[in-house]
Amino acid sequence: MTNANQMYKQSGTTLSFKDWIEREKAKGVVIPKKGVTDKISKDLESRLQGNENEVNFIDNDKDKIFGLSKTVLIVSTLMIVGAIGYTIYRNKK
Repeated sequence: MTNANQMYKQSGTTLSFKDWIEREKAKGVVIPKKGVTDKISKDLESRLQGNENEVNFIDNDKDKIFGLSKTVLIVSTLMIVGAIGYTIYRNKK
């Protein structure tokens, strides 16, 4: 995979790198960034080989609800219920 520097050198342009990047973006050319395109390439290769479960873009952890761990949700709920219960108990006195 080529990166932006390699694409710039291969273009043979006389523009500065910054100007060249802006021109390419304006044309709609996708300039690969390390990390993002690596992950996408790895996922595509995995899917082509039939190993769809190897790479996940979204963490499908079974111990999470709305992106929060079940433990955090349970502790938070207990604190809220406890605070409401304490308030009711204090008001009845």
